[in-house]
Amino acid sequence: MATFWVVILVSGVLFYYWRSGQNRKAEVQRRQKEEQFKKSTSRTTTSSKTKPKKGTSGNSTMAKRGSSTSRLKSTGSVPTYRGPSFAQPGAKGDLFGYASFTSRNQIDAPFSLIDFETSGFQPGSARILEVAVTKIDSEGKVLEEYSTLINPGDGNVGRSDIHRITSGMIKNAPRISEVVGDLIRILDSSIVVAHNARFEEKFLQSAFREAGISHPVIPTIDTLWLSRQVLRLPNYKLGTIISEFGYDFKDAHTALGDVRAMSKILPQMLSRATNLKYPTALNKPPACRPTGKTLPRSP
Repeated sequence: MATFWVVILVSGVLFYYWRSGQNRKAEVQRRQKEEQFKKSTSRTTTSSKTKPKKGTSGNSTMAKRGSSTSRLKSTGSVPTYRGPSFAQPGAKGDLFGYASFTSRNQIDAPFSLIDFETSGFQPGSARILEVAVTKIDSEGKVLEEYSTLINPGDGNVGRSDIHRITSGMIKNAPRISEVVGDLIRILDSSIVVAHNARFEEKFLQSAFREAGISHPVIPTIDTLWLSRQVLRLPNYKLGTIISEFGYDFKDAHTALGDVRAMSKILPQMLSRATNLKYPTALNKPPACRPTGKTLPRSP
């Protein structure tokens, strides 16, 4: 009988060590797969959208770094982002119709680069604090610029340490409902461009709803997606992309600084991604009279 229990005990010990070895092997394989995945796809964790400065001197927000040149690289497989936080190529959102290589509509139109600074991440709990738009042609020539601080109405400015907007700065600024007509005018007959454009789409659609406006879907380029098609980078944050083209990124985390930066590099990225198409054509916007109200950020 004692021999029987010794056999059982030894068998249990052997099984325990065998099982532990299997678990360690599985853990090593899991980690190896994770490392392979990280190497094959560079993922961006987009952080808070903070940004604009209404420059009155006309100086560029970016300065070329010495003899640095753009290091564009063609890519084979490109990293992708999934889920509701990211625009998918060829998809139609509530307001934006996103560019791809397989949609129907080819559009020859100017590009309106838009950026918001906000008090948070979601329109339900956060508000727009600043908006900027730079309209350019396909060669990067600036056709028009628009920038203003926005009074959120609730006094909440969120992370002032990031976007540098204080409650005193927005006290006398127009409300978003007062400037939607100006936004509609400048965005009219153009392709909208934004970095991680789902963010701008959510807040712009919320602004239109607040003003009682139903706007048709607008053809849009998400430069977060576009940059992944033409560049191989460790991440696809706007600052990283700007640096890849050989520029120093000035006035980051200001709406006007960000759109001016994007306007410098967009033509170069478009030259590497020909035949972009859109799931929607240019549509006539609703009538909404511009007010001309602005309160640009002081230099």
